[in-house]
Amino acid sequence: MTTDLERKVKSSDTIYSYDEAVDLTGHGRYNYLLLAACCVISNAVALDMFGFSLVVAAASCDLRLGITETGILASAPFAGVLFAFPWGYFADTQGRRRALLLSTSVGFVFAALSSLSPTWQIMLALKIIGCCFSTSSFSLTMAYLGESTGSKHRSRYLFIMISMNIASEIVSFGLAYFILPLSLHWEIPWLSITYRSWRLFTFVIAVPLGIGALLLCWLYESPKFLANKGESTIALKVLRRINVANGGKDDEYPVHHLEKTENANSQKQTLWSSLVSQTVPLFQPPLLLRTLQLFYLIVICCTTNNVFLMWFPTMVNLFFNSLSGGTTDVGFCEGVVQNATNNVQAENYTCNDAMSPNTVYSGIILGLFFTFINLVASRLASWRRLVLIGCFLVAAISSILVGIVTKPVWSMIYFSLIQITCVGIGSVATYFVDMYPTTYRGLVTSLGMMVSRLISFAGVNVVGAIIVDHCNLTFYCWSIVVLSGVAVAFLLPSDRKK
Repeated sequence: MTTDLERKVKSSDTIYSYDEAVDLTGHGRYNYLLLAACCVISNAVALDMFGFSLVVAAASCDLRLGITETGILASAPFAGVLFAFPWGYFADTQGRRRALLLSTSVGFVFAALSSLSPTWQIMLALKIIGCCFSTSSFSLTMAYLGESTGSKHRSRYLFIMISMNIASEIVSFGLAYFILPLSLHWEIPWLSITYRSWRLFTFVIAVPLGIGALLLCWLYESPKFLANKGESTIALKVLRRINVANGGKDDEYPVHHLEKTENANSQKQTLWSSLVSQTVPLFQPPLLLRTLQLFYLIVICCTTNNVFLMWFPTMVNLFFNSLSGGTTDVGFCEGVVQNATNNVQAENYTCNDAMSPNTVYSGIILGLFFTFINLVASRLASWRRLVLIGCFLVAAISSILVGIVTKPVWSMIYFSLIQITCVGIGSVATYFVDMYPTTYRGLVTSLGMMVSRLISFAGVNVVGAIIVDHCNLTFYCWSIVVLSGVAVAFLLPSDRKK
């Protein structure tokens, strides 16, 4: 009795679709290495962006950060959105792997250098430059992993990669637990800095970007990208190498001809005409409405998670400090506001690097919880619209309850649950992969993340500006925005449609 895969194997003159060709490479060592590399990079990008919120909280006294400076510095990683467009274009014209190699390696260098910043202004500049490279890696791994994985495992692999992105909270808070309490006071006169534990922590969370760049050296370019660029011969060589890496034999791989599903543009174009040809179709029928819809959904998913994640260490630390006086029935907003006005510029201000252990424990628990939830969601990949809607509902209800509940434990739980929209990112990512031609897929994903992070950049600063005077109102308004995402998500194709 023949299997489905065996029925696909025909004569040497048969023209195979790309999905058939990838399925015939098997599933083995190469796929595991590909997934591992993408997971490391995904985790590294999150550490570079969101782990930086811990750096800001821990360095607040050393760099003399007030609430305004904290907001500006915490939003710095999102400034990398300015280069999302050229990175998407670069990936669609020069290759996914090449773009990933460049973004991870340069991002690592600048992230490491930021650990030696003498002032918060220099750290801000280094962080913006570094994140202009590193932040693009997340959206690029979506296209790279999706195109290099067989259709049977694609959705599950994307969910797993997103889970590793979310697991960065476990890694960052776990490292903070061991590194930040260290009593380091190494004077470096030529830099006019004292090397404290937060500087070591900053360097350590930069290392995974370098590891991700090294892992890419053992991987190949996306075969679909090569085929779409008209380089079918090279694409077939890569497919055969993947087949061998997965345990197959080179001479037994049956694919010799790939079906042309998209027209590769072999004519020379100017940079401007090439940019126009890559971008304009995304905002014209028949892709226009789908682009606007997915952009709106990815904005809600990312911004809701990003804004509150960047403020999480600072706000939670302020909240737990408010409980140190013995008060038990205090709302989240009351606890944050009453401790948010410390004068770090005062002459008699004493620098204290210590972070509340409860803040670290909260971060670790939060990371474990969301990683588990996202892994569960990966088993529900065929119900991606339902998963997305469920995440929005939980986040919206939690936003309302934060301003109502006065029990510390419950208010902390509801504040943390607002970030559950991160689980929905995997759902939206699969729609980007499925609903766009290869020619535009890398660019549209990068543009979606660019818009999301641009709004996140604004959101972090807006929250910092209004949280003291309008704390409860901030959470109520946010719940309305998230609920609007439920209505838009209902317009996505049904989960029952293939």
